[in-house]
Amino acid sequence: MYRIGLTGGVGCGKSTVSSYMARLGLPVIDGDKLSREAVTPGSDAMERIRQVFGPEVFLPDGSLDRVKMARLVFSDEDKRQALNAIIHPYVWKRTEEGLIAAQDAGHPIAVLDMPLLLEIGWQLRSEAVWVVKAPVEQQILRVCARDGATREEALARIRKQMPTLNKLNYADVVIDNSGSVEDARRQVREALSRVPGFAGGK
Repeated sequence: MYRIGLTGGVGCGKSTVSSYMARLGLPVIDGDKLSREAVTPGSDAMERIRQVFGPEVFLPDGSLDRVKMARLVFSDEDKRQALNAIIHPYVWKRTEEGLIAAQDAGHPIAVLDMPLLLEIGWQLRSEAVWVVKAPVEQQILRVCARDGATREEALARIRKQMPTLNKLNYADVVIDNSGSVEDARRQVREALSRVPGFAGGK
């Protein structure tokens, strides 16, 4: 199976690209969704989080206090690494299950939609790396509009990630998402036309 590792910084419009790829009939495995699934009450990952971080990062209903956890991991690199060591194996296990299901269904191509694809080395588990890029100012505006964040908060989130210029060093395909949605879609179709096994799409 040909695995496309799709990544890009916050506010670059990666979701726009991945949703279009899904519309074209490609199975898309959403890393963000799996990360949220990992921290649902009762999961193995949540039990491990309780052991490592203690009960103070949980709300009374047993769900994760995301605000408190975010403060912890953004201010302490060791804690961020400890959380990743719990979440990432869960995400990869579920990703493998998704890949097997896609292969069993006869799909020759799958998309790994992973924000941290490069930071955690999962480009080595992909046949090609696609990076979605947009100017920083555009990223800031999109994050502010989407999440109600302040400019400073949006910029802090962007700076926590690998710089886009660094990501481009790993890219087999670059989707410039600074223009219209249709322009981004055109770039996706052109790139897919060069992928073995792609049979076209809408």
